[in-house]
Amino acid sequence: MATNRPHGSDLNELLRECFRLNRGLMEVSQQLTAGTRVTGAQWGVLTALGQGNIPRTVAETARQMGLARQSVQRVADVLADKGLVSYLPNPEDKRAKLVEVSRAGRALLGQLEQQQQAWVDDVAADCSGAEIKAALQLVKKIRQRME
Repeated sequence: MATNRPHGSDLNELLRECFRLNRGLMEVSQQLTAGTRVTGAQWGVLTALGQGNIPRTVAETARQMGLARQSVQRVADVLADKGLVSYLPNPEDKRAKLVEVSRAGRALLGQLEQQQQAWVDDVAADCSGAEIKAALQLVKKIRQRME
């Protein structure tokens, strides 16, 4: 079916490429976490919990990540069992505990961030800063319109 929107087919191709990119990124996260104590998904939640070095609730983290609270809770519980995060009392809400990344969790994040940076540097070697910034702005704009 033809569209009267001049960029519709290009946008559809971009979205398909984003799906392929996401699948590839999931595979890379599994490769980067191989031999560590976490999976790629656990790394993602650990990273989100560690942002800003301030304890936060699971619900706050889930909203930030665009995920269901229950799925982030399950991962946070696994991270706690591994000693990578701990639960703290929340003075503002007795039911919603705060989650803090432990010293072991921060050390693991540092290790994984070094590996990720090496991978990023390799992937971005033939991309200009302007290309990356333009792509980032476009993807943000599309995401914001979707929200």
